[in-house]
Amino acid sequence: MSHAIKQNEPLVPEMELSMPAKIAGLWPVIIPILMTVALIVARIELGPRGFLYEGALTLLALICYMSAAVIIVTNLFVKEQVLSRLGLITVSLGYCFNLSGWMMRWVEAGDAEGWKAGINGAWRYFPLDNLYPLTLGFCAGAAVTTLLIIRKPKYEFLGAMSMPIVTVVLTLAIFLGNEIRTLPPILDSYWRPIHVSIATVAYGVCLVSFGIAFAYLLKDGVRSEAIAIGAGLFGLLIYGTVGRFGVPFHGEYGIGLLYNKTQLPVRAVLPGMGPLMVVTLLAIAASIVLFAIDWVRTDEKARRVGWRIFRLSALLQAVVLALLFSWIAFPQKMASATNLSNFVAQIPEREKPAFGEYLNKQMNADWPADRHQELAQKWLAQEDPAQFSLSMKSNPVEFGGLIGLFVVLFLVSLFAWRRE
Repeated sequence: MSHAIKQNEPLVPEMELSMPAKIAGLWPVIIPILMTVALIVARIELGPRGFLYEGALTLLALICYMSAAVIIVTNLFVKEQVLSRLGLITVSLGYCFNLSGWMMRWVEAGDAEGWKAGINGAWRYFPLDNLYPLTLGFCAGAAVTTLLIIRKPKYEFLGAMSMPIVTVVLTLAIFLGNEIRTLPPILDSYWRPIHVSIATVAYGVCLVSFGIAFAYLLKDGVRSEAIAIGAGLFGLLIYGTVGRFGVPFHGEYGIGLLYNKTQLPVRAVLPGMGPLMVVTLLAIAASIVLFAIDWVRTDEKARRVGWRIFRLSALLQAVVLALLFSWIAFPQKMASATNLSNFVAQIPEREKPAFGEYLNKQMNADWPADRHQELAQKWLAQEDPAQFSLSMKSNPVEFGGLIGLFVVLFLVSLFAWRRE
């Protein structure tokens, strides 16, 4: 990494190039934008055929970003020209799908409401109505900034910083759900698409700036152990807050429940998830302690063991994610494999008072606070357990945090192993 930063660029400075040469150098950005325009025109003329849906395009963007992250990180170690070019093309293709999906949502939102004549006409449907399209714009901003930088060979390594993060953020967006909602009248302003779109893309620029700052910390000799301590503290923060504090204090982790497609404010504990997360948490904490010992008194053995445990925590976090997504994708198979009769039986008692309060409000009842747990138990007992299922969208921020933690642990382990 530091070696890549110190390389001299054997190219003519861009400011000295002619205008046609400058435009030609921007092909990784210009071509995706032209392809986006073509896809939008095709969607308007042909309708939602084939993959001309926002959801399909966003999924394709995620696949491209994920592939680009793997290719660019791999190129840090093997330095092949074909990987360098392939990484740039993959990011460019991902940006095309990302931008197309974001703009496709504009067309889909207008079609959903029949393009009602508001005070701002078509601008009413500009895709910034909730957190999901905002995140699409954020990722598009980060991708185009990455493209502007890594198209120059001297800076292509910076994609190894930004693309894994963009992948995590876009994954989080998919968990949020892409439902199109009616725009509140207070937001029907011509300033909304101007202000929010510029701010959203700017956040993407800030993400890449973070990657550049981190790279120069490595260049200036910041110890890998210090970075690992920071990553470990991030891990403690994640595990100290997910699962409504169930992981560190109860050794449990649960996912929100759906009842007849209605999201319920109650969780079902997943068998095996809590103990595995606790082991991962302890591994992260142990590595922090060992790195701190090495920091204070330069203990080579503590440093060596600390890195082994730190890398083990990255592996454990990968297993955590694999098990978690197995529960989300195949809930019935996982329930059968763990001899779980139904998800209602997995609701812990400490969740029921708050759930009873929710039911009390929904039913406009007048149960006193000290009987809310009883109300929850009564309601759950009379409902068919088969009507309950796990919700993929119940804990999107938590899922994003857990995915982000794995990315951080993995990248720090990787960069510490082959720092140069």
